[in-house]
Amino acid sequence: MNTQIKEKQFEQNCINKFYPPAIINRAKKWRGGIIFASAHSGSLYPDALLERSDLEVRHLRRNEDAFITNLFASAPDLGAPLIVANFPRCFVDVNRASDELPSFWRTDGKIASPRAEIGMGVVPTMLSDSINIYSEPLSLSAAKVRIKELYHPYHKALQCLIGESLSLFGRALLIDCHSMPGFNSMGSRRSDVILGDRFGKSCSPKIVALVEKCFQDLGYSVSRNYPYAGGFVTEHYGKPHENIDTIQIEINRDLYLNPITLEKKSSFERLESHINLIINSIVKEVIAFNL
Repeated sequence: MNTQIKEKQFEQNCINKFYPPAIINRAKKWRGGIIFASAHSGSLYPDALLERSDLEVRHLRRNEDAFITNLFASAPDLGAPLIVANFPRCFVDVNRASDELPSFWRTDGKIASPRAEIGMGVVPTMLSDSINIYSEPLSLSAAKVRIKELYHPYHKALQCLIGESLSLFGRALLIDCHSMPGFNSMGSRRSDVILGDRFGKSCSPKIVALVEKCFQDLGYSVSRNYPYAGGFVTEHYGKPHENIDTIQIEINRDLYLNPITLEKKSSFERLESHINLIINSIVKEVIAFNL
């Protein structure tokens, strides 16, 4: 079997496992035009993927937003749909632009972004600047298949939710949920929560202040925009002048996850209950004050 056919089968075997690409948990009663999203919590790692990598699942999960879907699972019961990517970030990263490819894959002559150039673009080939995901190089044709079959369907589903919200409520508030390593590269512990609004460009200041206060009232430390100001989703969809507000929430994994075993800490349930309270407060406040 030649390499091209083998790779095509590999891609299809993986993609079949990731159907549907986007899972939408509908709100029992949608309120306030609020949408929660989790782009990086996909935790399916098919055998076909593992066979092509020298890494174990525990390594591939390094950049997964582990259990974020669980933490925000109550959103539909509280009045907001939750959309989730059904594939891991190491396979396709929907928080990148669709053309964020390294220079060795580019055919348009454009300069690659720094993160794409080191293999951490829309179709990652590296977990870091020194850890290859694949034992053999991935082809551009494989990357294009993933973008077509997984990336675009996820964004189409998200766009449809936003459009539906605009039709029903005249506005949309997209809350993009992520997790982050507990400590920075210098060994200092990060804030419990970092809110990203592209430095004031993607979301109404009143909404950002509301989300910040919801966390602070429960005792969490909150900072804004550094080092996470929001990725492609926040930048692309955040259009307050068109009644589409978008804010990114980064939850410190040190609050709930063992970084070695990737298992939940005993503190997970407490954080989960607090997130429930925060979601409820956000929905109520947005409606009450027409934010």
